[in-house]
Amino acid sequence: MENDPFKEIQRQIEGLKRQLQEKDDHILELDAQITELTAYINMLQERFTGLSLEMNDMFASNPSKKRGTYARDSIVYQAESNEVK
Repeated sequence: MENDPFKEIQRQIEGLKRQLQEKDDHILELDAQITELTAYINMLQERFTGLSLEMNDMFASNPSKKRGTYARDSIVYQAESNEVK
């Protein structure tokens, strides 16, 4: 009874169960990665929004602050470049 059709079907079923379990495990891994990436994206979005709101508030309260910040950065850059020359 080496060629028992019932045993062959059982073997195929076990193989399919194993493949299904592997696919389920892979789906769980992908789901965990998606959750992690979503959390990271949300954190970046919150940080960016918070910084944008903070900068907008600062510039709205003192518009010259924006120009002063750029001017200060420019002066520091020019001073550094002059020292190098």
